[in-house]
Amino acid sequence: MDLLDGLNKQQREAAETVEGPLLIIAGPGSGKTRVITHRIAYLVRVCGVLPYRITAMTFTNKAAREMKERLFGKSDQDPAAPLLRDYWDKQQDFTVSTFHAFCASILRREGHHIGLDRSYTIYDDEDQIDLLKRSMEEVSVDPKHFAPRAILSAISGAKSQLIDAQGFAMKRQSYFDEIVHRVYERYQDLLSQSQALDFDDLLLKTHLLFDGTPDVLQKYQSRYAYLLIDEFQDTNVAQYAIARQLAQKHGNICVVGDPDQSIYSWRNADIRNILSFQNDYPHAKVVTLEENYRSTKTILEAARHLIALNRQRVEKNLWTNNGRGRPIVISEAYNEEDEAQFVIRETEQLVERDGYPRGDIAVMYRINAQSRALEEACLRYGVPYQLVGGTKFYQRREVKDVIAYLRLIVNPHDDVSLARIINIPPRGIGQRTVDNLARWARETKGTLFSAIETLTSQPQEGEGSTAPFPSRTSRALVSFDGLIQALTKESDELEVVKLIEEVLERTGYGRHIRDGTKE
Repeated sequence: MDLLDGLNKQQREAAETVEGPLLIIAGPGSGKTRVITHRIAYLVRVCGVLPYRITAMTFTNKAAREMKERLFGKSDQDPAAPLLRDYWDKQQDFTVSTFHAFCASILRREGHHIGLDRSYTIYDDEDQIDLLKRSMEEVSVDPKHFAPRAILSAISGAKSQLIDAQGFAMKRQSYFDEIVHRVYERYQDLLSQSQALDFDDLLLKTHLLFDGTPDVLQKYQSRYAYLLIDEFQDTNVAQYAIARQLAQKHGNICVVGDPDQSIYSWRNADIRNILSFQNDYPHAKVVTLEENYRSTKTILEAARHLIALNRQRVEKNLWTNNGRGRPIVISEAYNEEDEAQFVIRETEQLVERDGYPRGDIAVMYRINAQSRALEEACLRYGVPYQLVGGTKFYQRREVKDVIAYLRLIVNPHDDVSLARIINIPPRGIGQRTVDNLARWARETKGTLFSAIETLTSQPQEGEGSTAPFPSRTSRALVSFDGLIQALTKESDELEVVKLIEEVLERTGYGRHIRDGTKE
């Protein structure tokens, strides 16, 4: 049986084109993931390429997991007969990941070349905001006048274009830019002191590493001889620059995307990457996937008329063998309550009149605030529903608290994690104490942890006392310091699960959660 059986002519052409630059313009529902996975399987099975020489970049972790499942199956006994099931035990040799995960792994191994400790912490969105607010305070920028998220967005935008704080100073054009530059410099200083990176740093530092350390770049150029990038229209300047660095030696770069589906400009995605690919690679082959397997003719025709108004796009003509389907209905409601009633009535007709199971029906809305009227209508009419998009596991307060303890154990320079859990569970260390520690750390260019160790070592009572805290607070700080030091020593000998159990027990956090206290 031919490995590529079941692919249409254009899909097959894309899968078989393995040498040189390749641009796959993949319309919605045209089977692009199927093409990518078959192309990887073709490289391994037909071309004899060793798995570790292939890397596939995806836009999300979910997409990476789904691609691996299509290649290897969900288990070594998966009956679905995936393309590379017999490689189940060797799937770690394949690199299928997001750009950020790919860069993070390289920096863990090679970051010492640019002065980065391999135990660095990665700050998420909440951590970044916390650190940014501290940066604003330290450079006297009032958050009432300049929104922290607006400043963080500007910093993120600069990093995504490979512009560091020094480079940003050269490009200042407004008073707001001047404010951003002041905060940017301090923000980076605090990240460095905490031995931490934000998500944009993962890309910026990797590009810096490759650019300044030719031996390291050549190592990864030699390893990854075949580079595939999914959702290329959603890449930013930094991601494309890293891809070009890796592909510079062999030129085997395959990008898959569609300018018409570029929706992440607010995340600094740059549509010019896909539009300029042929200029960057003049000999690139272009394959356009135009057969749609997902939608009806009615939907495709409407979509074609709408998207034709876009100015920056690659021309293509989507078609399908599917039927015409139902006509598209546009309803203009008087208010959000009437709109919600209309939606629920329509869903009930689909169930009662047409026999669709409720699980086949999805209601999408523009912003989360619009869910209220829909939920109230469901409750009023007794319609069961499931609200998608609740708090993610790693965003739950108790999970972030425990992770903060683990981060601090691994990286005592991590000020954001320390500030988060220094009084969780409550141990008598208030915000004023934390502010005093932060002030001392700023003046001495140290960390919060070094501030605790230094300030609590001073005489606590009597005429010679120079301690800045009441004795009760000092004892709490000493106890906290000893707790973290003890857990740090034990961490080298404990498995992660056992270490988490020890953290929950020794800190009292497990009891704190079980008690259900609001603090």
